[in-house]
Amino acid sequence: MSPRTTGGLGLVRSAFAGKPTWALVGSGALAHARADHVHTAELEATAVDRQELGACVEDAMDALDNYGASLASTPGGAGWLHVQHVPVRRFVAEIVRKLLALNAWAPFASAPGPLVLAPYEGLVGLRSSSSREYLAYTVTWSGIAYLLGAAAPHNPTRSAQLRNRARTGTANTEPSPLPSNLGQQDVLALSWTSRHAATLMPVLSELARDGQKSLLLDLATDPAERCTAGSVKGIELRSAPSDLFTLSGTAEGLHLPDDEHAVNIKGHGLQLARLVRLLSVLLETSGGCTQPSWRTLVRAESWLDDMLSTTRPHTVLLSNDTSPLGVLAAHAAERHGANSVHVQHGAWTAESAAWPALHSRGSSPPTPLTG
Repeated sequence: MSPRTTGGLGLVRSAFAGKPTWALVGSGALAHARADHVHTAELEATAVDRQELGACVEDAMDALDNYGASLASTPGGAGWLHVQHVPVRRFVAEIVRKLLALNAWAPFASAPGPLVLAPYEGLVGLRSSSSREYLAYTVTWSGIAYLLGAAAPHNPTRSAQLRNRARTGTANTEPSPLPSNLGQQDVLALSWTSRHAATLMPVLSELARDGQKSLLLDLATDPAERCTAGSVKGIELRSAPSDLFTLSGTAEGLHLPDDEHAVNIKGHGLQLARLVRLLSVLLETSGGCTQPSWRTLVRAESWLDDMLSTTRPHTVLLSNDTSPLGVLAAHAAERHGANSVHVQHGAWTAESAAWPALHSRGSSPPTPLTG
């Protein structure tokens, strides 16, 4: 455990009808507590077994998939859990980590019981590692109590930090029109970080030398991550409309009433309807290009559909096919009959990035991309 912590919340043992109950209280109240108690910050500093954590996350994600994967889809048929798998999994891992830390605390392990949340505390918050372009969501300890069944009549789903984020309007639901002079392209490439651009350019340059025309779409919302226009003939650079990633709003279908469905995580019954309700916060908050809201993804899909219909490429080239935009682009490419090729960023040399991309098509045997 870490040294004594001040501020924040603590967990203290109480009793209800003779059974152990654990209440979240202001840490100032712990100074006079005679019963077992701990600062939540100390629980969060508890080391957990990584294999156990991974196995529990898999169990939770499987249960979530079976329970709610079909609750919402884009007009093009991309399911919310498929597209948002990475941020959802990170959030689920935060939940599981807290549950395992709770079990590792001896007083709770010897007398497990329900948690009583702190009134008025938001259930979903942001970790300190969050930035303007990447929101690192986490569940609060009151959120944990809520997921395990505690009543929360006065608790907002969002923490004060999330509620105070600037909210954009929802009146404009259509992206800006496409330029009229795009023309047909052989390859459509997508970048939204400087790492993507650095990885994709060697591939596009090699394609250009072979006479292939490419359109590189710069989807970055952080100016520091934008592509710089090169001078290679055959590579055209276009930026996404400035209003493409600004939409927040309700994620329809993810606000469920409580039901009996739960997944057991090391003795804790995690209620799935409530988990989906908390996950809706991630899908309703605009996090730029790295974690776009659900409404933004629906709008981005429409924009990508128009782009693919106009340029009719044979290949969509990606340097990230697991984050929401990458999953969405690969799904759109498939619907339009285009190949999608992923190039792992972080290659040591330009050639080590270009060769595999030029000689592969998804999971097919090696085939020249230019063929």
